[in-house]
Amino acid sequence: MKNFLLFNDFSSEAEHAAELAFLLAGKTGVTLYVWNTIEYDSIPALKPVLAGVNESQTELISEKNLWFKKLESRLIQQTSLHPVIQFIEGVDYISDSVLAIVKRYEIGLLIRGVAEGHEKKGYIENNILKSATKSGCPVLLVPRAYKCRTFEKMVYATDLRFCRHEVVVFLTQLARSINAGVLIANIPEKGLPLMEEQYAFSVFEDAVLNPGNRDHIYFTNIRERNVNTALDILVNNLNNDLLVMVNNKFLFNELLGHDTPYAIPQNIQIPLLVFPS
Repeated sequence: MKNFLLFNDFSSEAEHAAELAFLLAGKTGVTLYVWNTIEYDSIPALKPVLAGVNESQTELISEKNLWFKKLESRLIQQTSLHPVIQFIEGVDYISDSVLAIVKRYEIGLLIRGVAEGHEKKGYIENNILKSATKSGCPVLLVPRAYKCRTFEKMVYATDLRFCRHEVVVFLTQLARSINAGVLIANIPEKGLPLMEEQYAFSVFEDAVLNPGNRDHIYFTNIRERNVNTALDILVNNLNNDLLVMVNNKFLFNELLGHDTPYAIPQNIQIPLLVFPS
């Protein structure tokens, strides 16, 4: 898998997302890059700290990033994982800059905590979706309600007729790395007929399954026409711990709304992985 990029605004939501990012990076063996989204009037003095990969080397790191080093130290003790963590400095955080960062550091996944303050509770920042669209990377949105752990059961909600190959490939790679399962949940889009059970499974076998993903990919044909009810069952009744959708498509808009800022319903308390449309 490619490297991960965590957006940090020094909030409690960002620290919570950082814990999950640490776990995923440690399990998958990729480098986790941290990008501060808040700029300071003056850059703090630099201090030498031990590098995460090789203790015989040192790197210069600014005072504002020491919070992550403390978090890293605690998580290493708790998990025995030692992911490589690097900090991006000297580049302003705007959506137009993300593509250059993605290319330079070979990023394959963006990670951000979901804001939960007062009237913004559960809202997805529009800029993070723009960053995903402009960079071509999916974004993992982490709610505070999620107890950080690596995923065991991931569900990709889609109309099978529009199932995205690149989404399946990404999820298969992630599932292999963390020993998880991926459920493809066929939910028909508005105005399209339900797929008969046997026909739906034959389409799944022909279009999705292959020898490389057969051990990790599963299928269910949802007949519930109400999208919110169907997703509630997938998340809360079937205990999936990652919900995967494509930005600004039918199922995404039915769940989160048709206009920005999109809001995550209170019954969805697991991370949401959004692929650019």
